[in-house]
Amino acid sequence: MYGVFTRKTLFALLVILIVVLILMGVAGNVMGVSAAPRELPIYSVETPEKVLSLGINCAWDDSDIDEILKLLDERGVKATFFVVGTWADHYPDAVRRIAAAGHEVGSHSNTHPDMTKLGREEIAQQLDASGSKLEALTGQRPVLFRAPSGAYNNLVVSTARALGWEVIQWSNDSLDWKGLSVEEITARVAGAAGPGD
Repeated sequence: MYGVFTRKTLFALLVILIVVLILMGVAGNVMGVSAAPRELPIYSVETPEKVLSLGINCAWDDSDIDEILKLLDERGVKATFFVVGTWADHYPDAVRRIAAAGHEVGSHSNTHPDMTKLGREEIAQQLDASGSKLEALTGQRPVLFRAPSGAYNNLVVSTARALGWEVIQWSNDSLDWKGLSVEEITARVAGAAGPGD
């Protein structure tokens, strides 16, 4: 016995203390255990210049590609088109027109899966397949990748970077996929845009 506490009581108190520390998230620091830091894609860049980067995801059909290319050309704007590999299979001429107009072509995966549900090998297959298709159509191997639906985790980002890709997210979402009007999209994007978005 140690004063009023028995060895059994001290052990029970120690176990309770460890459980409390774990629940509070302190045990990792006390015991030298810590979670891996979060791998983040590029959302924006810090710059004092009033410049933006325009990313366009190509995953559904090509019905508006010519109109988009015309509008961008009229305004002297270049964009990055993130293309799904199966979209490129269906619309190879659209991919060629995008590249020929001087726009960058990046990958939006090969089949538009939830990348967070894939293992390292499957992620690599998605990137390799889309990269090969896009290179065959444009003559350039893409280096930018945007995950479908913006869904990523550490494994997605680290795998892509290990394979030579840079992962690009967005800092200003038009929410066009929600069926907003042109006026709503314009107000949303222009109202929140800042240098480097």
